[in-house]
Amino acid sequence: MAENNQEKISPKSPAVAAFLSMIPGVGALYLGNIAKGIAYMIIFAGLIVLTSHASVTDSVVFGLLIGGFYIFQIIDSVNDARKQAARSAATALDTEGEKEEMSLFTSVFILVLGILFLLANFDVITFRQIARLWPLLLISIGLNIIFRYFKKESDNERS
Repeated sequence: MAENNQEKISPKSPAVAAFLSMIPGVGALYLGNIAKGIAYMIIFAGLIVLTSHASVTDSVVFGLLIGGFYIFQIIDSVNDARKQAARSAATALDTEGEKEEMSLFTSVFILVLGILFLLANFDVITFRQIARLWPLLLISIGLNIIFRYFKKESDNERS
């Protein structure tokens, strides 16, 4: 039975994941992380829309965010491919257990982004006002890092 599971596990190549990530989200889809791939596509498209509707000075900020996010998602796909390869080499687990689910942070981020776009469509706020909210992204990333740190600490104490 373990041999059958081992045959089903086919570690994904980090090089192929990086190459496919040249199109945002496709590297995550290649690795089986469907929710993450779709989230990356939505975030990338949202940043492009914000850049096209922003003033000249604000478009510089969004341009930098697009570049940073583009590089981040390539690195993330490579790291995920390496983790999957390490897991498949170490154990013969079922491949369903290896797929990463979308985190609560990503879900909330997409929800907030959708609300902001909806409010902009109804002229409640403008894209310029949305552009001025970009520091909230840094705050939310920082809170996510803190949350993961304390979660890891509590998991270590239980072990």
